Amino acid sequence: MKFLPQIRQRLATLVLFPIFTLGAFSSINAQQQSAFSNQESTDPILASDPNSDYVLRPNDLVSVSVFQENDLFTRDRIAADGTIMMALVGRVKVAGKTVISAGEIIKGLLEKDYLVNPQVTMSLVEHSKQLFTALGQVASPGTYELPQNGSMSLLQAIGRAGGFSRLANPSKITIKRVVGNREQVFKVDGKKLAGQDGVTPFTVLPGDVITVAESLF
Repeated sequence: MKFLPQIRQRLATLVLFPIFTLGAFSSINAQQQSAFSNQESTDPILASDPNSDYVLRPNDLVSVSVFQENDLFTRDRIAADGTIMMALVGRVKVAGKTVISAGEIIKGLLEKDYLVNPQVTMSLVEHSKQLFTALGQVASPGTYELPQNGSMSLLQAIGRAGGFSRLANPSKITIKRVVGNREQVFKVDGKKLAGQDGVTPFTVLPGDVITVAESLF
């Protein structure tokens, strides 16, 4: 009977060993699946671009890559006509399109005549600088950059230039804007914009030249 405890211990070991082995195997398998999942999420082909919904415009810098087609990699600044140069397909108009839709256009062109199911990734490398100029009676006349969405209100733009100078006449603000090949001139009363609720803000666009007149008194 003195061997009975030893026999029980050996039986317990035989029973528990497969359970421990199965648990260890499950742990390793989970780690492998986690590692594979992490690898997928960092794959540059699969990773989502935070700028995917951004609408491209001239002078933006973009890159285009095609999976397993290194010769087709393109890094180009969008020209004034809204196009980039892409190997095989030539110039492609992408301005006015989102990053995703521009990539789909390039994919369609490659798929039409050259490749079978090409995996195209388009990325925004650098936003174009959208500028406006503030002149006349502002604290710091000069050229300033608009935000990424390409517009701001007139009073915000004047604030960017340091605000009105002490000689300014806020009621007489002139904005010159080129649309197509024609210059448009807008005259805006800044006092009304600042002092009345419900007045529609005047939106400054890229290329606008703002001039604040001098007060005569």
